[in-house]
Amino acid sequence: MTSVELVLAIVKILIVVLFLLNMAAIATWADRRQGAMVQDRVGPNRAVVYLPSLVVRGIVFFPPALLAALSVFTATRPASAPAAAETMVAAAQFAVAVAWLGLIVFCASARSGGPINPAEEALARVEPRNIFYGGVMAHVAVFFLTQAVPLSAAPIVARIACVLLGALLLVTGAYAALRVPEGKIPLRLLGTLHAAADAIKMIWKEDFIPKNADRLLHSLAPLLAMFPALVTFAVIPFGDKLCFEDNGDGVFGFGDLPLLKRTVDQAFTCSGHVVNLQVADLNVGILYIFAMAGTGIIGAALAGWASDNKFSLLGGLRAASQMVSYEVAMGLSIVGLFIIYGSVRLGDMVQWQAEHTWGIFVQPLAFILFLAALAAETKRIPFDQPEGESEIVAGYFVEYSGMKFGMFMTGEYVELITSSALLVTLFFGGYHLPFLDRDGINIAFGDATLFQYKMTHFAVSLTYVLAFFGKTILMAWVQVFFRWTLPRFRYDQVMRLGWTKLLPLTIVNMMVTGVVVLAVDSAPAGLVGGLQVAADVTHAVVALGGFAAVVALIAGLLEPVERQRTVNSTSSRFAAAAGGTKASPQQA
Repeated sequence: MTSVELVLAIVKILIVVLFLLNMAAIATWADRRQGAMVQDRVGPNRAVVYLPSLVVRGIVFFPPALLAALSVFTATRPASAPAAAETMVAAAQFAVAVAWLGLIVFCASARSGGPINPAEEALARVEPRNIFYGGVMAHVAVFFLTQAVPLSAAPIVARIACVLLGALLLVTGAYAALRVPEGKIPLRLLGTLHAAADAIKMIWKEDFIPKNADRLLHSLAPLLAMFPALVTFAVIPFGDKLCFEDNGDGVFGFGDLPLLKRTVDQAFTCSGHVVNLQVADLNVGILYIFAMAGTGIIGAALAGWASDNKFSLLGGLRAASQMVSYEVAMGLSIVGLFIIYGSVRLGDMVQWQAEHTWGIFVQPLAFILFLAALAAETKRIPFDQPEGESEIVAGYFVEYSGMKFGMFMTGEYVELITSSALLVTLFFGGYHLPFLDRDGINIAFGDATLFQYKMTHFAVSLTYVLAFFGKTILMAWVQVFFRWTLPRFRYDQVMRLGWTKLLPLTIVNMMVTGVVVLAVDSAPAGLVGGLQVAADVTHAVVALGGFAAVVALIAGLLEPVERQRTVNSTSSRFAAAAGGTKASPQQA
């Protein structure tokens, strides 16, 4: 392994670990905050930090000023015509985004705090949703306008676009900073300070160990619970392969730092050095995940036994038996995917989905079964019987305090994020996006290509990475949503569901999948071509549905909130308005 490969391996590990730990903290915050909202409590949103207005103005003005300087610096650098064309498109689209985002912020400020000039008075009368819709149409118009610019004129137009973008950023940042009022400005961080305070508090809390407990195993259990959750992510690809150019000496080192290749083709022809955006590309793939996930239950079982507490022991036994019940169903539920993908390597699975269709369309029943088994495996509601507060106090970690308890909790939420990433990889295309290939956007149905837009290798790779982490966050939110809505099952119901419902369904799904795959393999070429067109249609459905969901989400967030009082008087007045109460003699 060369020095650059070692550095890249360390960088990949840091990316994965930092993502898991930060998302675990955010998921903890989401559970607490949304639980408070569901139960109509105040929740962790009371912490306020007061900052001087001068400091707030500097915080508001610094990011756009820095981006403006970077934009002007980009305009001064010479570039070839293809690179200038890409810079022109990016600068123009960024300018449109800055324009409509700034108008929405100023519109919201004028509506809430009152306009400060005639322009804001006119802006306050505009619906924020209309500004967003206008911004979307402006993005489309700018895209086609930039495509119409000749390649020879791209460098000049790119310089002009970068300068205009810098000026727009500078003006927007200055105006936003001037809108900050005088005096102390209250800063609410939506309860995120509570998560940081809890982490610091757990570090300094007393480490309590029961008198008759096994001290070694009691201390070892939190490590065994958290370590497998972290290392399981190692084989999950969070992006496509990177191709670094070779300077001719065949050495991948720091002497002449290799640069990322400008463009690659769909077949990923790379004559230089290939780097997988994956910590470890193992041949066993998904089998490694099952092996590591299975060892995580040892921590819960040891914690229950070593604590010398009957409630802890019950929690550990529940965790072990639940793991045995649902590990079988979870493994068998994705055997159909192995048959279809033809590999157990996660990178090959993602590539198959990119060339055909996402796994959710070919194995919808397997997704439901795998999601249920995964929730039980990670001990999430409604399968959190090993830590049922209403039955066994707190389950297997009832005798833990301080940072050891924090490690159990962190490990549980790391398992949530890792399981979300695994769901995305198996069923939702991993890092892949519809019609986005390694060389750019290619909208095609079968052999008919409708639209092509070439992109650089860096742009495609960055989009893939952002898409993977975005999908993972969305899937984690879906799993957290279960905690807000579903009640806890009884323990006998959990066992019955695993053995009498999930296991038979997984076997049936596996057998039906095998029969269908054999039938497709022996089908004529016309049917296979029709299936490929149907797969391309599913990509179109996902693309249109995703775009519509984003537009609907932003439009819903920008919709003005209408509050209406539903209770206007006391219950006695309501009763009087309804005809009064019936009087009857009091009886014992």
